[in-house]
Amino acid sequence: MSLELKAGPTSLERLETALGRMQQKHGFYRVDRRDPEFPAGLTALLLTEDPQRNLEVLDACVILPEALKPVGAQIARWVAGPDFAPGLMQQYGVPRAPAVVFLRDGAFVGVLNGIRDWVDYQNEVVRLLSGPAQPKPIGIPVRVAGNPGVCA
Repeated sequence: MSLELKAGPTSLERLETALGRMQQKHGFYRVDRRDPEFPAGLTALLLTEDPQRNLEVLDACVILPEALKPVGAQIARWVAGPDFAPGLMQQYGVPRAPAVVFLRDGAFVGVLNGIRDWVDYQNEVVRLLSGPAQPKPIGIPVRVAGNPGVCA
């Protein structure tokens, strides 16, 4: 009997699987260009990065759809993969992924950084969704992984 060793999925492959599940099972739209046009009304935008750098990214892909269930169809759900997230992080002043940016009619409402306790997460989602639009934060430089001299 011979045993064949096979490499498991890479961190980016696991992320792609998670993003696909968010799209198929939970109705998320994928950001597919540098300057996306978000719909009128409320939008939640999950910003991701390579889970190799931060495992919380995969957790956020599971937690956010659950946290948004109580608001149903009242909010458009979007997710940006590591290809477009750095530019959006800079645009919205987000220091690190995972983060959820909330928009109302395209205007910045707030951001949730990292993973939190379930109750805190749900309370913050409700607070951000019912709050007024805020001034957009000043963009910060986001370094491209593996290329410290390059900003996105």
